[in-house]
Amino acid sequence: MSTKPKCIIVTGRGGSGKSTLARVLGERLWMPVISRDEIKEGYVNTFGVGHDQLPPDTNRIVSNLFFEIVNHYLSGMVSIVIEAAFQHKVWQPRIARIVEIANPFIVVCTVDGEVAAQRHLQRGLDDPHREFYHGDKAVSAYRETGILGPPGSYVAPEFDLPTVHVSTEGIYSPTVDEIVNQIKLG
Repeated sequence: MSTKPKCIIVTGRGGSGKSTLARVLGERLWMPVISRDEIKEGYVNTFGVGHDQLPPDTNRIVSNLFFEIVNHYLSGMVSIVIEAAFQHKVWQPRIARIVEIANPFIVVCTVDGEVAAQRHLQRGLDDPHREFYHGDKAVSAYRETGILGPPGSYVAPEFDLPTVHVSTEGIYSPTVDEIVNQIKLG
């Protein structure tokens, strides 16, 4: 039996349902959830200015802090669920350390690009503070033009690690129970 903590990595493109699924998994697995976006929101609050007024390296600073926090929890033997929209190239230099100190399990949220873009836009329209905290130009562009921009590309992480791809269009497939069982077995 491994004494390493588990690190459940929930990732996917913006609007794919990562945050929602991560919270559900955290509750079901009795693990804390660490969200890169929530760390960024705390960072923006410290300065009290909108994302666009922060230093240009803000995203790098916040991402580095996210991984420091993740590694701190894992080094402390705390199993966690982590959630971020990072693409393969961002996970690549960080995954070796996670594998060294934890048993990772990757959950990739998948959804049609148009559906993800619509969800992303709707989230911004529903929350007037989103652009302030995340510099999300999709909402302001939509308000100006009435046109939904094209979905961004996303390259999911691909490592030789236990991974499940979850369709988040409607009911989760596989189901939350099936995902939890895979994680517990892995």
